[in-house]
Amino acid sequence: MAVVAVVAAAAAFWVTVNARFLEYPYWLGVQKADFILGPVFVGLYWHHRRPDNRLGLMMIALGLVFIPYILESIRSPYAFTIGTMVEAVYIPLALAIVLAFPDGRLDGRAERLILAGVVLGYTLPYLVWLLVSPEQLIPRLSLSGCRALCPRNPFAVGSTPSWYPQSVDFLRAALISVDLATVGLLVWKFVTGTPPRRRALAVGAPIAMCYLLAQSTYQTLQLVDAHFGGATSQNLNGPLQWVIAGFRAAPWYGFLFALIAAELFAGRALRGLVGDSRGRPSLRELEGVLRGPLGDPGLRLGFWRTASRSWAGADGAVFAPPGPRQKLTQVEQDGHPAVAIVHDSQLSEDPELLQAAGAVALLALENAELDAAWKESVGELAESRARLVSAGDRERRKLERDLHDGAQQRLVAASINLSLAGDLIGDDPELRERFTAATVEIEEALAELREVAHGIYPPALARWGLARALEPLAVRHHGKVTVIEAETARFAPELEAAVYYCCLEAVQNASKYAGRDARISIRFYTDTDRLHLEVRDDGRGFDPARAHDGIGLQNMRDRLGAVGGGVEITSHPGQGTLVAATAPLIDSVVNTPASSPDRHPTQVQSARSAAES
Repeated sequence: MAVVAVVAAAAAFWVTVNARFLEYPYWLGVQKADFILGPVFVGLYWHHRRPDNRLGLMMIALGLVFIPYILESIRSPYAFTIGTMVEAVYIPLALAIVLAFPDGRLDGRAERLILAGVVLGYTLPYLVWLLVSPEQLIPRLSLSGCRALCPRNPFAVGSTPSWYPQSVDFLRAALISVDLATVGLLVWKFVTGTPPRRRALAVGAPIAMCYLLAQSTYQTLQLVDAHFGGATSQNLNGPLQWVIAGFRAAPWYGFLFALIAAELFAGRALRGLVGDSRGRPSLRELEGVLRGPLGDPGLRLGFWRTASRSWAGADGAVFAPPGPRQKLTQVEQDGHPAVAIVHDSQLSEDPELLQAAGAVALLALENAELDAAWKESVGELAESRARLVSAGDRERRKLERDLHDGAQQRLVAASINLSLAGDLIGDDPELRERFTAATVEIEEALAELREVAHGIYPPALARWGLARALEPLAVRHHGKVTVIEAETARFAPELEAAVYYCCLEAVQNASKYAGRDARISIRFYTDTDRLHLEVRDDGRGFDPARAHDGIGLQNMRDRLGAVGGGVEITSHPGQGTLVAATAPLIDSVVNTPASSPDRHPTQVQSARSAAES
């Protein structure tokens, strides 16, 4: 098609510039070449970018219709007259394209009435008028005149009738009426149209309106000059025909600029939508994000459900079909339906914007699916870690009970029996010395076993909770550890165990690395929805950037991570170290405080005795 247009345009230019009988052969040659190339190439680009829009095909057809217009540059009477007839066909075709812009349809009654009016009021009468025209034709388009007499009209029937001047006035009046009606309709479309339609009309329509107004003004001056004469109209006709010649070729370029402007606007809108989508809006919120740039407050999004093979709304409800003056645009992903956009039907005139909205909707859908999968995986991982920690704590408690009820009780019984047997030794010094050594060894083994059992799972933590379990920890370190605040409520066993062992690890690290004279403080408290633990020392400190995470720190993070918490370490050389741990309190508090204000002092003493033993 493009090759045909180029060849035809070259032929039109060559034939026209060599037609010396024409008044403006060079300018007319450029105009005729442009009449072919302009509509065809703009139509090809339009059809490529919007294949579902018939406006591109209509412009291609207009350019091809102009090929016979070359004949008007040939001096042969038959060829010249046939070329002149093309002028009559050009008017309704060009007007149809203007009326069909930007969606390529002539669905409205007003458009069809105007098009019928130009065909019945101008084109057909013009072709009939050729049969009664004078022997020498005068082309009706500007710049198409001849230097002297134009070739004769071989289709003229008889002599010129008396009503011939009135027929010319009728054709001019019909053309003026059609032009003004079209301008009025374009203005009405702009005023009453939606933002997408106004954006398209704002670029393409003004250029077409300038051509229509210039043409109607030129025809009006011709009427005035024919009936009233006057130097003013004659002086204006000359410059005005050049204005018309310029605007006559401009409408399709205006449509090209409108298409480019739509693509640029869609690009800007896409950048804005992508920027808005960085906030990770939900699928329900995405509708509001898209409504603003698209100018459609009634826009709705639907998402394809493979299982039910149906559309569902952002809330999962059944997706309602489009309402009156609405359309459904389907966005596919990998050849399968993914997103449906129900929008104002006039948004179909701006498919680039719909494509941008569809791309953002697809991106949001993919993000939502990835986010859901990520949350599910994280949830499963957290549950798995919690189960592992909980199972480990259960095994610790079981092992502690087994040691207490088994090996520890047997050692206690052996110690008692050995003490009873001591009464039977007598005064043998050697035997007494061996007996004493055996007694000390049993007591040391029993102490070591108790220490191991308490390390596996301290009984104070299981019986009384964190506040009581931390007291023997402070006693064990001979005054270097101070509990300055301790929440007395009970929590879920896995939470208490995680915080306790984190505290134990932090205290052990501080005792080992902070220095011999370092003091350690423990603060254990809650706020609205979280449990907090702070272990602070005033020791030598260190540079966290140069340190490496050890097994102890990893154990703390693993335990707290299993209950949804975390740990942070803050330290500076010479300024001590702070270990801050936190975990959520949701569904964690299990009963009333384990240690009330009227707690008997012997309870504390028993805990201290357990630590010392």
